[in-house]
Amino acid sequence: MNLPRFYCSPINTGSVTLSPDQAHHLAHVLRLSPGALVELFDGLGTLAPARLTALRPHVTLQVDQLQTASPPANGRIIIAASLAKADRFDWLIAKCTELGADHIAPTIFQRTIKLSRNPRTFERWNKLILSAARQCRRLFLPSINPPTPLDQTLESLKNDYPQAQLLLGSLNPDTPSLIEQKFSDTDVIAFVGPEGGLTDDEESLLKNQGALPTRLTDTTLRIETAAVTFTAVLACQRHPQQFSSG
Repeated sequence: MNLPRFYCSPINTGSVTLSPDQAHHLAHVLRLSPGALVELFDGLGTLAPARLTALRPHVTLQVDQLQTASPPANGRIIIAASLAKADRFDWLIAKCTELGADHIAPTIFQRTIKLSRNPRTFERWNKLILSAARQCRRLFLPSINPPTPLDQTLESLKNDYPQAQLLLGSLNPDTPSLIEQKFSDTDVIAFVGPEGGLTDDEESLLKNQGALPTRLTDTTLRIETAAVTFTAVLACQRHPQQFSSG
């Protein structure tokens, strides 16, 4: 049986204190009592069994041992997806996190729907990532950045992942399907355009940077569906991460 898992950063051996939101979930949602066993993760590859020692004045736990996994050096999944209406993009973030995306890059294409700016949007996205990672029991939190125009997104991602293969969704029946291609040891940046499609200039920009047209299905997918499809297929091709104890 899996132990309840909580986010804690940093994690060290000895006594640790949970943040208020994680403490609330432990004490008031799960209603755990001192002596209960849980797991802590820091989103950076560290996992630690811990014993609840106190609920007041703070939720504290005792950690005796740490397990660590190394972050992937290749085979990373980067989803550069057009913004969509808030609830749909929130869903995209949560599901791509659950499936194992390593980086989510919200991108503004020329036909991306215009959305009102909310200064708390980025904070909400990070909370969604944390909640999804805890629920699906993944060790590493994916990176996410504020929305940027396509040219800036492309430049930034190519700097961060210089050896990555760029992919671009296509409905051309003669285009190789994603499931027929293998990228298990290669970083992949998958671009998901708006539902109005890419402009000719945007498509040329990506292809000139080496983006390969790739077929996902024979149907036209919504932004969040395409992003999840890319993530799911690419995640299935990867090798699992290994633990070391310390």
